[in-house]
Amino acid sequence: TGEFFGVCVSPLAYRGPVREAVHRYKFSGSRSYARPFGQLMAQCVRDHLTGTYDLITWVPLSEQRRKARGYDQAMLLAESAALELGDVAAETLVKVRDTSAQSALGKDDSARRANVLGVYRPTDPELIAGQRVLLMDDVVTTGSTLSECARTLRTAGAADVVCVTLARARK
Repeated sequence: TGEFFGVCVSPLAYRGPVREAVHRYKFSGSRSYARPFGQLMAQCVRDHLTGTYDLITWVPLSEQRRKARGYDQAMLLAESAALELGDVAAETLVKVRDTSAQSALGKDDSARRANVLGVYRPTDPELIAGQRVLLMDDVVTTGSTLSECARTLRTAGAADVVCVTLARARK
């Protein structure tokens, strides 16, 4: 659990072949991975989070990072997982400032928290108000990014936030 979210579930451990596949997906343009990865996430949601959310969303990239990469990997995962769940993913957050990649900060939780503090804004507080939100991302390491997104969603009126990531970097 994180400071602002109740639970985070992940179907995979972020090491070995999984880590390599996630890197291909994020950094080598292997967008086709979004479908099978999204299916894994959807099954994890079915197994652990059924009935705990009303709205599906994702951790957004900054505009600069999205343009450089050509796509937002978390958005594609959320869209794929939502489709598999018979639902849709809604954009609820925007990243208003480009920051250093969290991975560049290692596992220093305080540096990671400081790096993302205040960088997300709600797109439409009326969409979020009173909703139980399922927040999706690719990898959770310390939970700093998920916590900051969850804090932003809760501040905008979300009733609760639960999370699913494709992979977990540590227990």
